[in-house]
Amino acid sequence: MANIRETMLFKKNKNEIFNHLTIPQEPWGNRIVISASGIIAGGWTNDNKVFLLSSDGYSISNPINGEREIRNRDENNSAMNKFSADNLEFEIEELNQRIKVFGLRGGNGNHITSDNWNLDSFHPGIGEQIVGLRNLKERQTEPEYWKNFKLIKLERLENFTLTYGFSPNEKHFGIFGSGGTEIFSRK
Repeated sequence: MANIRETMLFKKNKNEIFNHLTIPQEPWGNRIVISASGIIAGGWTNDNKVFLLSSDGYSISNPINGEREIRNRDENNSAMNKFSADNLEFEIEELNQRIKVFGLRGGNGNHITSDNWNLDSFHPGIGEQIVGLRNLKERQTEPEYWKNFKLIKLERLENFTLTYGFSPNEKHFGIFGSGGTEIFSRK
C-alpha cells in the first residue's frame, strides 16, 4: 500500500511541476530557437556566439537573431579530433579559438552569473528534465526547492537530456538538447 501512495504522490507532484512551466522572467525576454539534429555538444564562442556540434559538422550562430554565421560540414571528418583530451574544449579553426563546450562531450556550462542569476534542472520523472531560472537576490524559502525557480517552457526541445549555461558575457543563456537550442537574452 505504501508504494501505491508514494507513486500517487509522485504523479501529483510531477503534474504540478509541468503545470508551472512558463517563460523566463524579465530581463530575459528575447528567445530564439536554433533547430538542429543530433546535437552532441554545444557552447559559446569567446565572443558569445552559439556553438552547436553534430555528426554533420558544426555551426556558429548569432544569439540575438539565430542567424548562422559559420557552417562547417566536416567534409574531411576531423571535427571529433578538435576536442581537447578531457572533452571540455573544442578548437574552431575559422575563428582561431579554443572554446569551452558542454553536452554529451564536455562539461556542464556556467550555471550562475556574477549578478546572481542561477540555472538548475529538475527531474520530475525518469528521463524527464526541466530547467529553471531564478535570481538568488530574491531570497525564497519554498520547502520544495523547484518552487524557487521559474520553470522554463520550451518551444522546440523535448524535456530530456538537456544541458544549459550562461554565455561568457552573461547576457544570454542557452538550453541545449539533441534537437538544437533555445537561447534567451537579456533586454
